[in-house]
Amino acid sequence: MTDDDRQRAAAAAPDEDTPASEGIEVEPSVLVWARKSIRLDEDRAAKKIGVVVGTLQKWESGESSPNLPQLRRAAAAYKRPLAVLLLPAPPRDFDALRDYRAGPQRISGVQSPELTAEYWRAMSQRDVILEIRDLGGSGEEPPELPTLTLDTPAERAGATLRAWLDVPTRWTRPALALAGWIAAAEDRGILVIQTHRVPTQEMSGFSVSTRPHPIVALNGSDYPRRRLFTLAHEMAHLALNAGGLCDLHEVQEAEEVEDRIELYCNRVAAAALMPLDALAQVREFALAKADKRWTPEQLEDLAAPFGTSAESMLLRLVTLGKATWELYRALKPQFEEAYAAARADQKGSAGGPSFYVVKARDLGPAYVRTVLEAFRGRTITSLDVADYLDVRFEQIPKLELAAR
Repeated sequence: MTDDDRQRAAAAAPDEDTPASEGIEVEPSVLVWARKSIRLDEDRAAKKIGVVVGTLQKWESGESSPNLPQLRRAAAAYKRPLAVLLLPAPPRDFDALRDYRAGPQRISGVQSPELTAEYWRAMSQRDVILEIRDLGGSGEEPPELPTLTLDTPAERAGATLRAWLDVPTRWTRPALALAGWIAAAEDRGILVIQTHRVPTQEMSGFSVSTRPHPIVALNGSDYPRRRLFTLAHEMAHLALNAGGLCDLHEVQEAEEVEDRIELYCNRVAAAALMPLDALAQVREFALAKADKRWTPEQLEDLAAPFGTSAESMLLRLVTLGKATWELYRALKPQFEEAYAAARADQKGSAGGPSFYVVKARDLGPAYVRTVLEAFRGRTITSLDVADYLDVRFEQIPKLELAAR
């Protein structure tokens, strides 16, 4: 959304004293745009909003208008700030996600409504940060990202990203490594969100490289080690100024430009997470030849201090000439079986994180804190803070605790 669009949206926002039963004047084409941009048909949209299809059709034709509660539900269903639905015309659309996924998915270009919704949520959250910043409530200007090109050696690029983020090389647990990288990225003005609504088969992550406050989205259904690699991979995309939708497929020979970028980002991420100088200090690595028959257990032990997976470590070893593609192809089914077993265990386990922990994780802890600071500084209203955090006002204290 442009600055002009944001200003028009703010001016069009309804008065908090507007009676809930009164119809709100809306531009029908904006409602149609909002629904179609998230790829919802009329039946699904009406169900999410809680009205019959005929009512939705009347709104979109201009025969009638939604009242304030209905409009709020529509905004939630379409993953848009309420004010966007009150614009006088559909805004200039954001650039579509560039698709870096493996062949069939990229060729089809299909994105589920769930993935589309998460993309728009990310863009809406970025809009909120920019709005707060324009109102003087977002602190200092974020530092500039390092700039990479495909000609930058991957080892040097990985070291550059790691130094810019100022993150340790070794960690005691993968979850701590992931949390540390996320906190470092957020401290440098990157909006890091997560989602649990999109299947891992469709998306490992995506990035939007627009500055300031570029976006990295991680699939929260993935394991911490995989999410960590995704984060480093998407950071490389941002530094290339080439954001997009990724599934982290491994490419041996890259003919398409998208595959060249994916291969490069994989190698930069591996170099950032598993630096050569740190690996060289491990005796087993130093003595290994290219034909070494690494076992999954050995790979797990080697990967653990870096917070990465056995599969990621094996791919790194292939790149460094300490393992072969033949070994990788032989072990790949075992990696997949281990992932499937872990997913089954996770689904079968009782309990799990609370609603507030998942909510804070998905929105991003830094985003939650930024919105709350703006509210406490009276930059935004109580209705704004609940809308921007997508919770009821009385739920905010528990969400704040989860975001610490």
